[in-house]
Amino acid sequence: MPTARRQTRFLLLRFSLEFVVIILGVMVSLHFQGLRDAEVATEMKDQTLQQLIRVISDDLQQIDKFIVLQETSLDHASRLELVMKGESLLEEDSCLYSLSHVGRALRSFFPQQGTFNQLVSSDLVKVIDSPELKTRLFKLYNEDLLRHDVHTKEYDQFFLRFNYDLTRNFFLEDSWDLDSAPVTVHEYAFNSAYFFSDGLRADLIEARSSMRNYIRELVYLESEFEALRQLCAEEVSMPLDSLGLSSSP
Repeated sequence: MPTARRQTRFLLLRFSLEFVVIILGVMVSLHFQGLRDAEVATEMKDQTLQQLIRVISDDLQQIDKFIVLQETSLDHASRLELVMKGESLLEEDSCLYSLSHVGRALRSFFPQQGTFNQLVSSDLVKVIDSPELKTRLFKLYNEDLLRHDVHTKEYDQFFLRFNYDLTRNFFLEDSWDLDSAPVTVHEYAFNSAYFFSDGLRADLIEARSSMRNYIRELVYLESEFEALRQLCAEEVSMPLDSLGLSSSP
């Protein structure tokens, strides 16, 4: 009997040890699997943030171009207002050229949001270490750019009507380019009565106000994009120069 008890205790001890070994093996395996998963997630996050840095850099270049475009259009609107007040002179060709420039302010900046959506939909945003980066990401893409979209639609609605009135009253046929040869006037019939009308002058005042507001908004977005780009670079522990990008737009 004592021998049987000893054998029973030995078997229990043996099975207990085997059970503990199995449990420890599973726990160690799960631990290393978790580390591997975390490493993969971190690598994917870094790759996505590097892509976001490149997208932001493209957006910054676009913003810079649109600021120049709006400032140029604003300058032409100011020239026209001086002519309407009788404080300056412009030939008819120059007047229509300037009016076309004002109408060109219809061009609006459209940010790229695909990479941010990828960060959110894949839950990679949860792997981001910097709380400030997370906060700025959601503020820029879920607040600032949504507000920008609303304002852009308001500006576009005005400038679409403004351009239609130019076509209807001057039979103006023109074309625009964002880079080279920005405005080309192909054909028009000058309408002196409409040019010096209160309606066109009121439209120019509204156009100038819209352009000033849009420039301020673009400058604000430019600073937010730049701050976000720098935070992304810090998160992936890589200077912007190593990504083939400069530290300023």
